[in-house]
Amino acid sequence: MIFGKTIFQITIGAIAIFFIVRGLYKFFSREKSQTPIKFVFLVVVWGGVFIFSLFPETTHSISAKFGLGENLNTLIFIGFVVVFAVQFKMLGIIEKIERNISEIVRNEALSKVKDD
Repeated sequence: MIFGKTIFQITIGAIAIFFIVRGLYKFFSREKSQTPIKFVFLVVVWGGVFIFSLFPETTHSISAKFGLGENLNTLIFIGFVVVFAVQFKMLGIIEKIERNISEIVRNEALSKVKDD
């Protein structure tokens, strides 16, 4: 235990910080793949992962208010992390495909204008 936290908690917290910092870098370097809405979702999701990993008592108090068991809470938390990670990956892929389609359509339209 380091600072009263387990290695697992610190590792998950470090991963969350890594994704937040990477998102900040992409947002402030104005990469096309990082839109403001995507950035806000990224910070909310990974910020939640960070808080819940380092302060699990918050999840216990929330689950106690809703009457959920601790094991169920852990499974739900892991499920949310996996779903959101997959969602972010799919969103990035969809945005890349949209950019590629737009580029192809632009090039095709310009080539038809040049031919006429």
